[in-house]
Amino acid sequence: MTINVRRSRPEDHAAILSLMDAARGAGLSDEERARRGFVQGNLTGELLDRFEEGPGVFVADAAGELAGFAITSEPSRLPPHHPAAAAVAAVLGAADGRDLGRLFLYGPVAVDERFQGRGVLTRLLTALCRALADDFDLAVAFVETANERSLDVHRHYGMTEAARFEAAGRAYVAFTFSPAAFARARP
Repeated sequence: MTINVRRSRPEDHAAILSLMDAARGAGLSDEERARRGFVQGNLTGELLDRFEEGPGVFVADAAGELAGFAITSEPSRLPPHHPAAAAVAAVLGAADGRDLGRLFLYGPVAVDERFQGRGVLTRLLTALCRALADDFDLAVAFVETANERSLDVHRHYGMTEAARFEAAGRAYVAFTFSPAAFARARP
C-alpha cells in the first residue's frame, strides 16, 4: 500500500479530529494507556486552521484514508499556561544560555491502529523534517512520563531528552531533535 505524506487541507479536519479522539485512549486503564500510548489536548477545526497557518499539519494519506497526522506549530502561537510553553521553557533553561536557533513544536501525532507498524510515523516525521529543515533549527516535543509507549518511540528515533518538567500536576519529558539531521539520516 502506498502512503503519501502531504500538508493537510480543510477537508482532512474531520478525519484528523476523529483520529485524535481515538488516540486519547479513553476508557482504557492507566496501564493500558501507558502500554498503547495516548495523545492529549483538545483539538478543534479552528485550531487546525491556526496550525495550518504555521509550520503545518502533515497527514499520511493511504489511498484517500487518513493513516496518521503530525502537527507542528510555533511556540509563540500557544498560550503561556500550555504544557508546550513549559516544554520550551524547560528546553531553553537546560540550554544554559546557548542559542538553540529557531524552534518549532512537534506534536500531537497519531497513527491509526490499522496502519501501525507500517512505517507511517517514519514517513510523517521524515517528510515534515524535510519540509521544515530550512526554516527551523530544532524541534521540541513533550511526552507525559506516564506515556511509556510514546517515550519509547521518541527514544527509538534518537530524539534527545533535553529536560524534565511539570505542568498542571503532571510530569513530562521534553525531547528535541534537529529536523535537518533527521532528514539527512533517512534516504
